[in-house]
Amino acid sequence: VVVTVDGAVVTVRDHGDGYPEYLVEHGPQRFRTEGGATGHGLGLTIALGQAEVLGARLEFSNVDAGDGGGALARLTLG
Repeated sequence: VVVTVDGAVVTVRDHGDGYPEYLVEHGPQRFRTEGGATGHGLGLTIALGQAEVLGARLEFSNVDAGDGGGALARLTLG
Protein backbone atom coordinates (compact mmCIF):
# COMPACT_ATOMS: atom_id res chain seq x y z
CA VAL A 1 0.00 0.00 0.00
CA VAL A 2 1.27 3.46 -0.94
CA VAL A 3 -0.14 6.60 0.69
CA THR A 4 0.56 9.95 -0.98
CA VAL A 5 -0.33 13.41 0.31
CA ASP A 6 -0.31 16.32 -2.12
CA GLY A 7 -1.81 19.42 -0.54
CA ALA A 8 -5.47 18.67 0.12
CA VAL A 9 -5.42 15.34 -1.73
CA VAL A 10 -4.68 12.04 0.00
CA THR A 11 -4.26 9.02 -2.28
CA VAL A 12 -4.15 5.40 -1.14
CA ARG A 13 -3.14 2.76 -3.66
CA ASP A 14 -2.54 -0.94 -3.49
CA HIS A 15 -1.16 -3.30 -6.12
CA GLY A 16 -3.83 -6.01 -5.85
CA ASP A 17 -6.69 -6.94 -8.16
CA GLY A 18 -8.42 -3.55 -7.95
CA TYR A 19 -12.03 -2.76 -7.11
CA PRO A 20 -14.94 -4.62 -8.69
CA GLU A 21 -16.38 -2.72 -11.64
CA TYR A 22 -19.72 -2.14 -9.88
CA LEU A 23 -17.91 -0.33 -7.06
CA VAL A 24 -16.04 1.97 -9.44
CA GLU A 25 -19.28 2.75 -11.32
CA HIS A 26 -21.75 3.08 -8.43
CA GLY A 27 -19.66 3.49 -5.29
CA PRO A 28 -19.49 1.19 -2.29
CA GLN A 29 -22.67 -0.49 -1.06
CA ARG A 30 -23.05 -2.01 2.39
CA PHE A 31 -22.61 -5.77 2.52
CA ARG A 32 -22.55 -6.21 -1.27
CA THR A 33 -20.41 -9.05 -2.57
CA GLU A 34 -20.01 -10.43 -6.04
CA GLY A 35 -18.22 -13.38 -7.58
CA GLY A 36 -17.52 -15.14 -4.29
CA ALA A 37 -15.75 -12.13 -2.73
CA THR A 38 -15.94 -11.82 1.05
CA GLY A 39 -17.22 -8.24 0.92
CA HIS A 40 -15.71 -4.82 1.36
CA GLY A 41 -18.66 -2.47 0.97
CA LEU A 42 -19.29 -1.67 4.64
CA GLY A 43 -15.87 -0.17 5.42
CA LEU A 44 -15.75 1.82 2.18
CA THR A 45 -19.36 2.95 2.73
CA ILE A 46 -18.41 4.25 6.19
CA ALA A 47 -15.35 6.04 4.75
CA LEU A 48 -17.50 7.63 2.03
CA GLY A 49 -20.04 8.82 4.61
CA GLN A 50 -17.33 10.31 6.82
CA ALA A 51 -15.83 12.13 3.84
CA GLU A 52 -19.23 13.64 3.04
CA VAL A 53 -19.68 14.77 6.66
CA LEU A 54 -16.31 16.56 6.39
CA GLY A 55 -17.23 18.18 3.07
CA ALA A 56 -14.60 16.09 1.29
CA ARG A 57 -14.84 13.97 -1.86
CA LEU A 58 -13.80 10.30 -1.89
CA GLU A 59 -13.37 8.64 -5.27
CA PHE A 60 -12.55 5.05 -6.17
CA SER A 61 -10.81 3.84 -9.33
CA ASN A 62 -8.54 1.11 -10.65
CA VAL A 63 -5.00 1.54 -11.94
CA ASP A 64 -4.31 0.20 -15.44
CA ALA A 65 -2.45 -3.10 -15.54
CA GLY A 66 0.27 -1.42 -17.61
CA ASP A 67 0.90 0.86 -14.63
CA GLY A 68 1.08 -2.00 -12.15
CA GLY A 69 -2.67 -2.45 -11.50
CA GLY A 70 -4.40 -2.15 -8.17
CA ALA A 71 -7.06 -0.10 -6.44
CA LEU A 72 -6.87 3.67 -5.92
CA ALA A 73 -8.82 5.76 -3.41
CA ARG A 74 -8.50 9.54 -3.65
CA LEU A 75 -9.71 11.79 -0.82
CA THR A 76 -9.94 15.48 -1.69
CA LEU A 77 -10.40 17.72 1.35
CA GLY A 78 -12.16 21.05 1.22
